[in-house]
Formats: sequence, structure tokens, C-alpha cells
Amino acid sequence: MEPIWSLGFMSGTSLDGIDAAFILSDGVQIVDKGPFKFLPYDREFRQELKQCLGQSQRTSFVRQVERQLTLKHGEFALEIMESSGIKPQLIGFHGQTIFHAPPQTLQIGDGELLANLTGVRVVYDFRTNDCRNGGQSAPLVPIYHQALAHDFPKPIAFVNIGGIANITYIGISDELIAFDTGPGNALIDDYVLTNYGIPFDTGGAIAATGIPNQKLVQTWLADPFFSRSYPKSLDRDHFTPIIASLAGISQADAVATLTLFTTETIALACKELPTAPHQMIVCGGGAKNQTMIAFLKKNLRSIRMTLAQNLGLRGDFIEAEAFAFLALRSFYGLPISFPLTTGVKVPLTGGIVTQSVLDQGGSIG
Repeated sequence: MEPIWSLGFMSGTSLDGIDAAFILSDGVQIVDKGPFKFLPYDREFRQELKQCLGQSQRTSFVRQVERQLTLKHGEFALEIMESSGIKPQLIGFHGQTIFHAPPQTLQIGDGELLANLTGVRVVYDFRTNDCRNGGQSAPLVPIYHQALAHDFPKPIAFVNIGGIANITYIGISDELIAFDTGPGNALIDDYVLTNYGIPFDTGGAIAATGIPNQKLVQTWLADPFFSRSYPKSLDRDHFTPIIASLAGISQADAVATLTLFTTETIALACKELPTAPHQMIVCGGGAKNQTMIAFLKKNLRSIRMTLAQNLGLRGDFIEAEAFAFLALRSFYGLPISFPLTTGVKVPLTGGIVTQSVLDQGGSIG
């Protein structure tokens, strides 16, 4: 298998925009990395995406939003290809997850349209095959975490704090364990948008002024999700109803409480691992939340914690890189999900590969 350039797109559960990143790889080793870029969604489109959440079928409204989503990805792809001078041979298009309740999951995004817009073969719909074969279809990034950690001492863990948080454990013999740990930033983002009119708690500044309500956090930890064994995954809005229980406390205390809840669930997840990792690499938007990181370090004093960027990794773009990597693995027929990452019985490939593109070039075969 020859290394080729792949462009990965990720529009995550935070609903903030599109992450894009190039990698040069054969789907096994990372040979090189190219430019990366973020395209924020405007508030109106973000609200339209939010209106799609929880929809298990493509209604007429969902299809309209899906087309807008794909067009935005197409424009962004052309822009980043022109500015970088790189014409990738594949695009990994995650799309937007709007419903997740295995065995059913739905990511919107029209791979065929994106291929025609860009002239590049697209790999999309990465999760459906896993669900059809008894898996949770999430998380999918662990195989890329394993590639990133190739030269790192084991055991090691990656914690990605996006809208939902998840953990990847890579053992001494490179065994992979991964699962969603609980809420990441989604609850915090939703709360501060409603109560402060801002999309997220920048740097954890609001949380730093509040006092977390430990009693509420302990009540929330009684949710049956936390007593389930891995592999396990979550829908973005699984915990949304708990926001109502914050009505009796100050807004700053509420943000602090939600922030603590995220870190408590990550600490709880670490207790499920076979052994404590020597090092935990933190990535995703939550890595920028200094209050969250402080709470996490306090909870996990025995584990050396490092932000991804301090190791030369592109912490905000690891998921975008991962879907470029997963596109390559799907194209080459390599597995992207595993028994202890999604719960499938045997390692499975995924991702639908578009069959053709227009004549602009960029296709493989």
C-alpha cells in the first residue's frame, strides 16, 4: 500500500464548525502531515444543525441542512486545497452525527455530492457498517491514536474532550480499549450559550469563578451509563435533562458543576482500565479549558497528564487527521473498529467509498 495524501473533515458534537487536516499515510503509518484549518459555523447554521439533533430519519428539513453542510465542506475543501497546493487523493468526510442510539446511528452529509464538488474520491458514512454488525460505531478514532502513539511508552491513554468525551487505552502489547466516558463540552456549551450568549466557556473562565455542587455531581453519576461495561457510547444529548436541576444555583456555580461532572466521569472511566496508564494525553476543545484541566489533574494525581500540543501533536485537529486516516484504511480494506473499541465481534472496515468523481482529477483509479 502506497502512502497518499488524504484530507480529513470533522464536524463534531460541539457543533462549532469544521476541522480539516491533511495527512500522508498508507493507513498504517503516518508519513507526513500537511496543513490544517478550522471553519467556524455561523450562529444561524449552528442552530439549524441543533434542530436536527435527535432526528433518526432524513426529513425534508434534515435533507436541506445536509445539503448546506455538504456545500460548506465542498467550498472549504476547494479553499484549503488551493491555499495548500495539495490535491488529496481521498477525502474522509465524517459529516454530522444527529442521532446515535445503537444499533441505529445517523450522520448527515452527502459523500457523492462532495466528490462531485471537489473532484476527489470521498469516503463517508464510517459508522453504519459497525452498527449493522453489532457495534456501537463509536469511538472510531482509537486506531489513529494507536498510530500516533507508535513510539510512546505504553500503557498510555488518550482522552479526547469534545462535545462527548472518550478515552483510548493502548496497552503494552498495543491492545486497544476505547469508550465514551460521558459528557465533554456539550452540556457546558449549551448552558453558557443559553445563559451568557456565548458559544463556550473560554479557558474555563466562568467555571473558575464558581463553586461546583458536589451533591449534584454525585447524583448525576448514578446514571446507568456509568455502571455499564465498555465498549459503550453516548448520544450528544443523553445528559441534557440534567441541566434542569441547575435552576437553583448561580450561573457560575452551574458552569463549575458541569465542568466538574466531565472530569469526574473521566476519572471514573480510568478505574475501568486494566492498568493505570503511565501517561494521559489530553486533546480536543476541553484541553483549552484550564479549569477543566485543573479539576482533572486533581482527580488523577497518580497519572502524568500532558496536553497533546506539548508533545508536538495537533490537539485540536487529531479527529480531522483521524478521518483522513480512516478514509485510507477504508479504501485499502483495513479495519477501523475493533471488539474492545466499538463492541463488534471481529475487526471491521467501514466507510463507503464514492465510485467516481468528475474530471477535475484527484481520483484513484
